[in-house]
Amino acid sequence: MLDPFWISVGLVVLFGTIGGVLYKIGTNQIQGITLDRLVQVELSRETLPYMFLLFLSVGLFFFSGYSLRDKIFAANYLFAPVIFLALIMLSLSRFVIGVPLSQRGLGQLTALLTALGVVATAVASWIVFRENFSLRAILGVALGVVAVILIGEA
Repeated sequence: MLDPFWISVGLVVLFGTIGGVLYKIGTNQIQGITLDRLVQVELSRETLPYMFLLFLSVGLFFFSGYSLRDKIFAANYLFAPVIFLALIMLSLSRFVIGVPLSQRGLGQLTALLTALGVVATAVASWIVFRENFSLRAILGVALGVVAVILIGEA
């Protein structure tokens, strides 16, 4: 019998890999992705109604999902305020990844972000959750830092 833990890990890796490949294809098609361009907004009579509709639809999406929390477990999970905020933060990180992804290869950037993510997550979990790390785990994080340095030089 298959273990649900490993099935879900496999799905995370599968969906993440497919998403990464598709994202890289998209950034190859759009030239000049920069932070400045990502926050560039044209406020005009043509764009304001659409921006209003965009924000209204996001608000309705959240309200509808939040209202379904007692009826559908997935809605309860997705629209729990902290989880929803976490997903927004993860989405923002995926949105901004287009800048470095347009300048580096997918494999190189993924390796760099993974190593940096391990370090940042370990530090955050130590600060927020007071997690203790064994010497072996600290050495593993240190190897991640070395990996970042080696990948960054490529």
